[in-house]
Amino acid sequence: MHPMRQSAILLPLLLLLACKKDSKEPDTKEAAVHVKIGHHRNFSQGCITVEAHGGTGEPVLAEFKAPGQFDTNDPVLNVAVFRKADWARDVEITVRVFEKGCAAEQLVDERKQTFSFASAGRQEWLLEDLHTDDEDGDGFVSPGGPMNRGADCDDLRATAFPGAPELCNGLDDNCDGQQETGVVDRLWYLDQDRDGFGRNVPGTQACDPPSELHVEATGDCDDERADIHPNVVEACNGVDENCDGRADELFTEGPGALGTACTEACGGTYACNSAGTGTECVGTTPALLYADADSDGEGKKDSASVGELCPGAPLPPMMVENTLDCDDADGATNTQGTEVCDGLDNDCDGEVDEQMTCGSLRKVEDPALAGRHWRTVAVHPSGYPVWVAGLDGKLAVKRDAASDFFSHDGDASAPPCGPAGNTLDWHSAWVNPNTGYLVVVGEDGWIGEHSGGSCYTIHVDLPDTSDYFSGVVGVGNPAQVFAVSTLGQLYEWTGAAHRHDSPGRYWGLHALGPNALYAVGSTGESSPLTPMVNLYIRDTNWGTAAAHNLQGTAGYNGGLRAVWAADATLIYAVGDGGLVVKGSGQSRDWERVLPEVGAVVDYVSVAAPPGTKNAYLIGNEGNSGRLQRLTPHGWAEAPAFASGEPDMPLRDIAMTSASNFWIVGDDGHVYHFPEP
Repeated sequence: MHPMRQSAILLPLLLLLACKKDSKEPDTKEAAVHVKIGHHRNFSQGCITVEAHGGTGEPVLAEFKAPGQFDTNDPVLNVAVFRKADWARDVEITVRVFEKGCAAEQLVDERKQTFSFASAGRQEWLLEDLHTDDEDGDGFVSPGGPMNRGADCDDLRATAFPGAPELCNGLDDNCDGQQETGVVDRLWYLDQDRDGFGRNVPGTQACDPPSELHVEATGDCDDERADIHPNVVEACNGVDENCDGRADELFTEGPGALGTACTEACGGTYACNSAGTGTECVGTTPALLYADADSDGEGKKDSASVGELCPGAPLPPMMVENTLDCDDADGATNTQGTEVCDGLDNDCDGEVDEQMTCGSLRKVEDPALAGRHWRTVAVHPSGYPVWVAGLDGKLAVKRDAASDFFSHDGDASAPPCGPAGNTLDWHSAWVNPNTGYLVVVGEDGWIGEHSGGSCYTIHVDLPDTSDYFSGVVGVGNPAQVFAVSTLGQLYEWTGAAHRHDSPGRYWGLHALGPNALYAVGSTGESSPLTPMVNLYIRDTNWGTAAAHNLQGTAGYNGGLRAVWAADATLIYAVGDGGLVVKGSGQSRDWERVLPEVGAVVDYVSVAAPPGTKNAYLIGNEGNSGRLQRLTPHGWAEAPAFASGEPDMPLRDIAMTSASNFWIVGDDGHVYHFPEP
């Protein structure tokens, strides 16, 4: 056989028979049969064989089974058969067709024909009706042909042939004559929660779902919850939502990993947050701490927390776990405080001076006070007498609680102080605790000592006609009286006035015991003014003043107007533009006290009740008077004016205790606490 055109085989040449005598037979290459085998265009997985046999000798067989040997565009096999030398004259050619291979049991068609090779030349055998129908190209042909063979039960489906897996489709896929027998390739799982995933248990084999709750997807580790199945993104909640056998695996590494220690809570570890989106520090909730500025065991009401405290930890100083205090700058004011008559809510119950017979801070209505511009007030340590003095020589005294104020403006029945006509402006006063006499100082260097019945005066020639005495105080027994002038001199009154000069101006004076005097003012006579505190000491014969260092006042323009020594450890000085400084008798360095938040008050006077370190400050916001209170712990609540804050400037305050004090100002404004 010899290939012709496409795939073919070459059968051996027929040899001349030596026993033939009188006839000449063709040579092996001179006679041949051209076998043309047509096949179906999709017959590419089957097998076609061509076998030639010459009666004697061995037959020759050619197989065509490789997909590449079948051309779908030209579905014809061309085979040339030549005579083999040891064959007889007649040659039998057999063409066989097999489905899905060349095994004998797969034979579906066979054709035979004998050809004579007695003479030279080419013969042709055309086979166009071989049974090769394989429409679906699965290698199997449908039943038919002369032999009525073929195993494909559905030649229009490539998935239907002998040995094919049986599918759940209502058809015979493996051509065994039955539908859906053998292995069923569909497993069904109960999906009770209808989340698209069945229970993670062995499924039920069936072509169709056993119920509407059965699905083919499995892996659901909790079929009672639709939010748990393999497609869920893992949340942080201790539950295995995505059914991978792990819980919270997305939150076990990195910062904030589950179970690792944290410091935001006491003994804290990271645990899942309530939203399940991450972790948070969980532990014992710490107690909130609040500042206790006055160290009375209570923090300021409605204040913000300043820290936290874990159980068992020591409480830091000046911190508490409550906000009960209505005034955290006053250690005597708290919920355990005792109510006293001082114009304050000492027990933080929202009421002032309740359950006691006590007046309030009221204006004193008295003809002797009305219409006068008072500049100073002085009170005996016992509470009476009370003296008030002011401009144009105005002077009045209240001798006891039951009496009215008595005027000493200058008529015959009320001896005045000063020269005839009595038009002096008095600026400062002091009551001698030993005698009850008033010492009053003021304009043009005048000093007066009033006994209540008569007034003894002296006149000191001051350096300038505009100069006047701005402060007075006495120390010791018998009293030694000192006054300061607005041109910065300290005068000592010992029968005659002795002068001690210093630069600048003085506006206030107070004594710390019998041996120390503090004078305050400014180190300039015109703007810009620098605040000044000077100390005079008896041991140096009240000589040269020692200036003190006022920290925090750099760039400040103004002077100090008043000073009060509460004791050796705390001295207050106040002045223009809200300036407050404090110091002690042990240091030359003073510190500034920042003003309260709000409008700026020009302070003019300060006093502290004996035995306390709480200062009462008088000042003015424009033309409106203000009373404020300052303790070592800060700005505290002050007694309120019964009729509201005065709409007139205030000038001075004097007090024997927090339960008894006087305030004076312009246009007859005199206030007393407690006043019925």
